[in-house]
Amino acid sequence: MVCFLGYVCSIRAASRSREAPVEYHVRSARLTDVDAAIRILMRDPATTDEQRDDADRLRNLLFVPSATVVVAEAERRVIGVGVLSIRPAVHSGPFIGVIDELGVEAARTEERAARAADAAQRRAIGASIAEHLVVSARNKGCTRVDVTDPLASAELALLKRAGFGRRGPLLSRAIG
Repeated sequence: MVCFLGYVCSIRAASRSREAPVEYHVRSARLTDVDAAIRILMRDPATTDEQRDDADRLRNLLFVPSATVVVAEAERRVIGVGVLSIRPAVHSGPFIGVIDELGVEAARTEERAARAADAAQRRAIGASIAEHLVVSARNKGCTRVDVTDPLASAELALLKRAGFGRRGPLLSRAIG
């Protein structure tokens, strides 16, 4: 992965297959990103009412100062999303950031080489989103970022590569 100032990243793993590298950038989410972000986060929505409720909650988070919602965008299309919330803490400093959601769009290809390249792209995009959430938490005065289950179990390898380690039932990374 190659990242430049301004958070434009290019994945070189795709060059092993016949596809061109995918350039993406991670930015703060906008109201127009909510529907695409919900589609990524809700893989199997139970009902349209549940999906609508989650979209409303995510839309509200965009205006809460103690929350950060970021999206990864490629070719003007949302391909990943991350949500961070800030909470007060007693032992480790004034505030702790908690990564509540982290999702990257699923692969749609059948070719084996393309699937391998896509998996590398997804890992790099997920790592970039996680790093942006950590930077946001640091900028908001947090001394630590935690990830709880089920996300900690689902993305264990990705989060460990991003510097998170086990701390009881959750993954944690000191940043202060």
